[in-house]
Amino acid sequence: MNSTNKSKYEKFEIEAIERGQIHDAPYNPRTISENARKRLRKFLAKHGLVSPLTWNRRTGNLVSGHQRLAALDALEGRNNYTLNVAVIDVSEKEEKALNVQMNNPSMQGEWNVEALQEMVFGDEINPEDMGFSSADTALFFGDDERFAEMFPDTPDAEKAKEDIRKVKEHREEAAERMKEEQSADFYFVVLCRDEKQKAALMKRLETPAWEQHVIGDVLSAALGLNKM
Repeated sequence: MNSTNKSKYEKFEIEAIERGQIHDAPYNPRTISENARKRLRKFLAKHGLVSPLTWNRRTGNLVSGHQRLAALDALEGRNNYTLNVAVIDVSEKEEKALNVQMNNPSMQGEWNVEALQEMVFGDEINPEDMGFSSADTALFFGDDERFAEMFPDTPDAEKAKEDIRKVKEHREEAAERMKEEQSADFYFVVLCRDEKQKAALMKRLETPAWEQHVIGDVLSAALGLNKM
């Protein structure tokens, strides 16, 4: 490798360190559901660790990879193994910013659903092997009849598909009403501060984060207006 041509933006070194040197960041704001934890462990058991964790030499804290490390501990059945990690040396304040940035979905782009469908149906890659849950897959592929043959229905998947059905029905009804009334008085636009706020709001409303329409009844229920 020609080190003279190395990018000046590469700020880490790969080193082998003992597992005991790696401390979970006590402030880490990321959480994981039991379902996602099981899927992550299954993925690591099948494919292994294919990218390094990030560790801060100055504090000894793990910066990125907490869930993967926990899964590795479970698979290893011990915590005294050696691991290659990406080592950085930064202040605790910079470490905290990096901890969030490296796991922030709003900085990681969005899915091209058509490209995902080509992988599933063209390359015959099971959505489970991509790490998707049944509910995730219902959101992305629920309209395709082949979906039922590739992924079994579960309560989560059924709920996701039902949510999509309601949104589509509402969208169609709204479009038809607009044609009849030539008016937009029955809807309004909500402006969120950023993508994170929108994602939190849509989660609270139990509506897919990528959806641009929310059923009035759903919003009313969330605001407690249906009880008035």
